[in-house]
Amino acid sequence: MSAIKYVVDELRENYDDRLWWRNRLTARVIAPTHRRFGSRANAVRLMDEDWDNLLVLDACRADLFESVADTGRFDTYRRVTSLGSMTEEWTEQNFESRAFGDTVYVACNPITSRVAPDAFHDLIEVWREAFDEDHKAIMPGAVTKAARETHERYPNKRLIAHFLQPHIPFVDSPELVFRDWWSPERSFDETDADPPRNVWGAMAMGLVGYDEVWDAYEQNLRLGLDGALTLAEDLPGKTVITSDHGNMMGERTWPIPMKLYGHPRDLRSDPLVTVPWAVLDGDRREVVDDGVGSSTGAEGEEITDRLRALGYH
Repeated sequence: MSAIKYVVDELRENYDDRLWWRNRLTARVIAPTHRRFGSRANAVRLMDEDWDNLLVLDACRADLFESVADTGRFDTYRRVTSLGSMTEEWTEQNFESRAFGDTVYVACNPITSRVAPDAFHDLIEVWREAFDEDHKAIMPGAVTKAARETHERYPNKRLIAHFLQPHIPFVDSPELVFRDWWSPERSFDETDADPPRNVWGAMAMGLVGYDEVWDAYEQNLRLGLDGALTLAEDLPGKTVITSDHGNMMGERTWPIPMKLYGHPRDLRSDPLVTVPWAVLDGDRREVVDDGVGSSTGAEGEEITDRLRALGYH
């Protein structure tokens, strides 16, 4: 009876909330269908690929990358399919419960620390010490600095440097920050009883338009890409610039042809899982496997706060 009462209370409270229905249908119908019938057979398995440096631009869909980057500057460029539609799923699929003693990871967010803290020779948790309170983000300069120092310390290891941008928050567009944990301002109608949690919810509610968000998304990518390209110039070896997942911006999914926004878990829709794979060749370095290190992982209020800053509530 308690379960039935819970369902009835939920329906009574949210029956006229389109965003609630969208989220419930995504979690209860669309995601399970994609888990069962959506294939990962052709997805790229990062640790099986040939690279010395892997620079990850968080939440960068392939068409966004192509709209900003000069793909002709790379030795090769192609689109690939990601194993995940959000960072946590991508981390689980590529790294969890595996050991990569030849690799060090520079992390811009707590997800790697929580999901795969013992998978690498060393895990550099930039998010702990370099959180920019003004922008409420990990800025690219902090990641490039940590990555250079990490390579100097471990010159015979593969290096993964995970940049936050173009993931929200959109650094140069504070007007697109809605009800996030740090913001006293409310850039939505004060009479709205249930304001959006982030820009993706705002799009779903019709509070902001596609062009405005796409422009801010592009600008955020420019920040991350500039950092990644600068870092690539400083690192020896073969460098790949890629992403963990993309974002839905109102494209329709299946089996329910509903418009979705952001990056829900377990979906295999193209805007979410089609990401760039841009290669810069260089003199290869000798890589040695010295076993994995250990970490206590990431839990607690600090993790919750940092994840909220990224739109994970």
